[in-house]
Formats: sequence, structure tokens, C-alpha cells
Amino acid sequence: MVEGSRSELRRLDQAQTTHYKRSLTFIIFTIITLTFSLFTFMNPGFMKNQIAKESNSVVAERFVNQRFDNFAETIGAERQGNVSNLLTVTQTQPIADAMIDYTLGIHWFRAENASLAKQIRKVILTKIDDNSSTEAKSVQNKLKKYNQSGIYSVITGFELAQTTLAANVETLFLVINIVVIVMCLLAGYSILREMHDLLPTKRLIHLVTSAGMWTGGLLIVIFALFALVPLIFNVEGLILNIGYFLEIASGIFLELVIIGAGVFIISTIVWQLTSNE
Repeated sequence: MVEGSRSELRRLDQAQTTHYKRSLTFIIFTIITLTFSLFTFMNPGFMKNQIAKESNSVVAERFVNQRFDNFAETIGAERQGNVSNLLTVTQTQPIADAMIDYTLGIHWFRAENASLAKQIRKVILTKIDDNSSTEAKSVQNKLKKYNQSGIYSVITGFELAQTTLAANVETLFLVINIVVIVMCLLAGYSILREMHDLLPTKRLIHLVTSAGMWTGGLLIVIFALFALVPLIFNVEGLILNIGYFLEIASGIFLELVIIGAGVFIISTIVWQLTSNE
């Protein structure tokens, strides 16, 4: 009877330990991932710097030119054959920056996009010069003839309704992100207090760093796969321009892989140091 009770207690302790590890792994993984997204994907300054990089500027140029081609067709500008990429990087960059500022950052739910359309209209009227393509200058000349209706043409041609939707989704995600981080911090604090009451400090650190090792491994594997998606698959045709996002985000995901490697290495060292009780 006594031996059975001790065996049952050992199984209970092992099950409890596994529960703590899984809970802490989930909490640490969630906090790192969501905090990282706050300072990267949801930070307009960071994202504008990302698309300014040579590899990402090509993606941003392709995205803006796709919208500009649609706009050219909307206002009936002259075209010579099936010409694309009407704008250069210096012309697409301010448009992309304006769209990022509108979409990301701290703002409430968007109900209008006329202000963004005015910014894009200003870029088209000022940045297209004599060195631009004939088709781009044709779009500029057409736009000059419009007044208020030109704003609505920009909204339609550049599909700014999708941009407004993306801005509102970003706002919703920002709120959820912050709430989840706070909840995870509270849950983590509660678990650590409970573990502190049951375990000596060295054993507590050992279990926490074990969860850190699992977290680091998950960060490496999951976000390495995300970073490889644009290299393996053609993602350009995905809905809501998710493909363009994945192409730009692949390099950012690699930074999260590096963070995961750092978490794994540090946790492994501390785990090893506390392995002998």
C-alpha cells in the first residue's frame, strides 16, 4: 500500500511537472511572438525601413505597380501594349510608405480612405517627371484633368477598400495582441508563484529553463518554415495580398529564428548548470 502510494505520488509529480512545462512553454512562446510582432509587423517605422531594403523594395515596387496599372485602366490612360511596372522605385516608395502609415501604427478603426487617396494623388502629380515612362505620364495627365472625382478614381484603382480593411484588421489584432500578452503575463506569474511554493529555487529555475529550451526550439522550427514558404511556393496570387506580405516578412521571420536560437542556447546553459541537485 505504501509503495503504491509513493509510486502514485511520483506519477502525479511527473504529470504536474509536464503540465508546468507545457504551460510555461506556451506562455513564453506567445509572449515572445506577440511582443516581437508589436515592434516589427505592427510598427510603421520598422516596416518602412524593411521595404527600403534592396530585396524588399522589389516586392513593394511590384505591389504598387500592380495597383497603379489598375488605376491606369480605371481612368482610361493610354497604354502601349501590355506594359507593367510603369513606376520606378523612387515613385513607388512614397506610395508604399503612405499605405504603411495608413495601415499600421496606433489608430482606431478606419472609416474613410480619402486622405490616403489624396496622398497617392499628390505623389503621382509630383513624382512623375519627364524621365518617367510614356504610360506613367499619360496617367498623370489624365489625373490632372480630374478634380474631386480623381480622388474616387484613386480609391477604386488602388483598391483602397482592401487597405482600409487591412488597417481595421491591424487595429483589432493590436487590441487582441495587448490583451493576450497581459493575460499571459498574469498566468505566468501565477504559475511561477505556485511552482515557487512547491519547489526549491534551483529546481524551479531548472523547469523554467526547460520550458525555455522548448520555446526556443519551437521558434526556430516554426518561423524557419514560415521564412521558407515564399522560396518554395508561388505566393503572389494569395488573397488580400498575403503573398506580398509573406515575401517581405520572410526576412523578419529569420530574425525571430535568431531570437529563438538565443533563447535555446541560454536556456540550455542554465538548464545544464541546474541539472544536478
